[in-house]
Amino acid sequence: MLILLLRVMFIFLAMGAGHNSGHYLYRNIFDEGMPWWFGAAMGFSVSITLIAAEQGFRHRFSRSLVAFLVGLGGGLLLSLIVVTVLHVVVQDQNLANNLDAPLSLVTTYLVLVTVLRNLDRWRLVLPFVELRSEHHEGGVLVIDGGMVTDGRLPGLLQAGFTAHRVMLHRSCLTRWEKELTAGDAQIAKRAQRALEIVGELRSLTLPVVEVDDSEIPNSDGPSDLLIRLARLENARILTSDRELVRRANAEGVPVIDLHALTQLLAPVVRVGESFPVRITKPGEAKGQGVGQLDDGTLVVVSGAVERIGQDVTVSVLRIHTTANGRVVFAELS
Repeated sequence: MLILLLRVMFIFLAMGAGHNSGHYLYRNIFDEGMPWWFGAAMGFSVSITLIAAEQGFRHRFSRSLVAFLVGLGGGLLLSLIVVTVLHVVVQDQNLANNLDAPLSLVTTYLVLVTVLRNLDRWRLVLPFVELRSEHHEGGVLVIDGGMVTDGRLPGLLQAGFTAHRVMLHRSCLTRWEKELTAGDAQIAKRAQRALEIVGELRSLTLPVVEVDDSEIPNSDGPSDLLIRLARLENARILTSDRELVRRANAEGVPVIDLHALTQLLAPVVRVGESFPVRITKPGEAKGQGVGQLDDGTLVVVSGAVERIGQDVTVSVLRIHTTANGRVVFAELS
């Protein structure tokens, strides 16, 4: 609310300043005097443009503003050096005086654009100001693209203990869009599902799920891109890829291992123990029935195909761990 009030005040002050300055700056343009609204309209246009720019860079406003100031300062300094050398080299002072302004403008523009375009490439640190992600309450979470189709992801994000700001890199969406036109129907179906889930996640109000467009140069594959993006944003990585977890830990990047988290939250079931379970469907092998524990762990019961829809007591024979979780093999007690 305070920021909104500040913006409204800024617009009115800009209109007043434009109205007052316009009489001086544009008095010679109009033969019958400048219209009273012309200067105010100029001030209004400038203020709206600045507010729109601030909104456009709202997630990286501090970083973009500092980069702009650094680029502007560097451009002006380089322009000063170029103009000084120009006046020493060029003997015709009249020519030098006519070239210094264009050269200064071109030099400043090139330096400024170079800094802004390479903002994500340079980890420039100034006293008290770091060109990295601003602090966000609850931290920042970078999602591994392979996690998007995991059915546990929406519930995990809405549980409220991951982060208030969640990021997915643009390269993931680009890859899925290319896979939609691939010849393999299975790959296209998986890509379509991933894009649908991203749309569902972005419709959430909390946490805020956004697509990041940062340019991460010289990235050696998706894993390297995720690690460098997480380091740039001071974020954690959410993944179930064991290789990515090992690499992130080796490079000192915080990571949430969904596979390990699932193992920790799963109820403790040991070989030989008995527990009740509802048989919901037949298994892949002959005579098997399949049920589920409260956490979603599959329970495959031998000889239970005729007990579908019933609650039975089973004894654990063995436990098999997969990349998607645990599978409990049991028999009727």
